[in-house]
Amino acid sequence: MNYLIANLVTAYEPQTEEFASFLAPFACEAEREADITLRFSREQTEALLKRMTADTTFAQAESFGVGDRFNRAVIRFHAMLVHSSAIVCDGKAYLFSAASGVGKSTHTRLWLRQFGDRVHIMNDDKPVVRLYEDEVIVHGTPFDGGSGIALNESYPLGAIVFVERGEHNSVRVPTDAEVIQNLYFQTAHMVGAKTAEMMLENFDLLIGRARFYVLTCNMEPEAAVVAYRAIIHSEM
Repeated sequence: MNYLIANLVTAYEPQTEEFASFLAPFACEAEREADITLRFSREQTEALLKRMTADTTFAQAESFGVGDRFNRAVIRFHAMLVHSSAIVCDGKAYLFSAASGVGKSTHTRLWLRQFGDRVHIMNDDKPVVRLYEDEVIVHGTPFDGGSGIALNESYPLGAIVFVERGEHNSVRVPTDAEVIQNLYFQTAHMVGAKTAEMMLENFDLLIGRARFYVLTCNMEPEAAVVAYRAIIHSEM
């Protein structure tokens, strides 16, 4: 089967009906050769499943393994996974990225409560940022980290926001070194030397073309208002 993910024709034969249903919104009748061909065997899925939590299903393990392969493969196309909850507001995508457990998804749900129909979540775990010649686009992927939110959508990048927990809500602009460190830990890593070199090149290109923020926040509704005023309203 062929799927169009991040504007890349991706060939893969799903092992389970459950995972096939996740991929279905991205299915395409490709008129060009596959850009990426993914292979992940039943044996590899079973081995991965043994290392995951007891309540993980076979299909979830397949999704995790295939997603990891995809996110490594896209690096050579000037694209990168950013582990984040991606919201769409006023026609642009804003990525809220943090280590697991910090509360990025909790924060983006505050936006839904505060701003209603102006905002929706396009992917709650694994969107892909791709650098084109004249724009930077956030693409939804079928890889959702178990959240169930994985829309087949694409929007221009508004900003990438690194989320930290704190008692008070504030927003600041990080240094380039902070951006690189955060991106490294929130994207596909443990890659070979050649791929790592391309990944760092992508980071440099993205830093020159995107806006980045650090959001220190609590889990109160005011956090979304503070973030909106500093990150989105400042564009107007």
